[in-house]
Amino acid sequence: GGGGAGCAAHEYRSRGAGVTVEAGRRAGMSRRVVTCGATTDSTETGSHAGSAYAADVPDVLRDILERKVVEVAALKDAMANDPDHALHAVVESKGNVERSRRFIQALDKVPGTLSLIAEIKRRSPSKGHIGTIANAPELARLYYDAGASCISVLTDMEGFGGSLDDLRAVVNSLERLRGEYPPPCPVLRKDFTIDEIQIAEAAEAGASAVLLIVAALGAERTKALLADAHAYGLDALVEVHSEAELEVAIEAGAELIGVNNRDLRTFDVSLETSERLFPLMPKGAKLVAESGIRDAADAWRLRDMGYHAILVGETLVAAYESQITTRNMYGSGYNITKGLARALISKGSVEFTSPATAAFYGAGEGAKESLGELEM
Repeated sequence: GGGGAGCAAHEYRSRGAGVTVEAGRRAGMSRRVVTCGATTDSTETGSHAGSAYAADVPDVLRDILERKVVEVAALKDAMANDPDHALHAVVESKGNVERSRRFIQALDKVPGTLSLIAEIKRRSPSKGHIGTIANAPELARLYYDAGASCISVLTDMEGFGGSLDDLRAVVNSLERLRGEYPPPCPVLRKDFTIDEIQIAEAAEAGASAVLLIVAALGAERTKALLADAHAYGLDALVEVHSEAELEVAIEAGAELIGVNNRDLRTFDVSLETSERLFPLMPKGAKLVAESGIRDAADAWRLRDMGYHAILVGETLVAAYESQITTRNMYGSGYNITKGLARALISKGSVEFTSPATAAFYGAGEGAKESLGELEM
């Protein structure tokens, strides 16, 4: 569950090995310590408060979540042994930080306009290698120039090749654009959040939002971690894949709901998931479609359903990594990515443009919007 306020230690068990984290106790500190999804002023050792993640999770998630349990335990150990750890100050600020709502507000656009959350992702369990991305800030700046509203950065190293250093570098690079128009893109920490210390870590690194996956957390922890995110001043993208998970997100009070079109049990991808869940969405929530968006036709279809934003990673990164295309021998990966990003958020429609035409990165209805520059 979400954990109790009196719990000052959490015994994590992963792959048969028990790891007990007594944050603050071994360092002799009486500071607030992060424990079991809650905070407490006690340095007393409490009892095990339950699993760090939902019991009924897809197999593909289980190994990842067990790894996260170990990572969280190690982080709390590091904090316990270092009174000057940067996260102590962040944890102590919980509840006293004004929520900026930067991420959600960046998705506010006139009706009928689609926002793009462009993702920096090197690999995934389902696709393997996607792109090298030697310079994450460079790709982030390209996304910004192409009109992305927000940027998502994977921070899981083992499964996705990302890190918090990537996130920090991207945030620092974008913040140099403050004062310009449009303003810097707010950044989502894309990771498998199971504990509020990861939310504190995201806030310290400069993220504006975190990801909460209902399939990984269950109802109680989703609600608790959503409250934690807001208490640290962050927004939270609450991800669902089914009617039952959507109900959990709504009950938790999610304001930003993402529909993952990839079934985490089978890896099958279908935009029908977004179509099926849309009529059940709560009024007033910002809606994001994730996964399976290959071209402008897919994006326009989702926008016409009523989604406010799309989260696209693999398609954009593959374009960025490409030096030539099968269609011509002149387009650099740089221009392909920018043209594709602009096409995704252009005002074309599948009602008036065939998918084959739309796939040409904005040709047809979207051409006036997306093909704003030519480079040879």
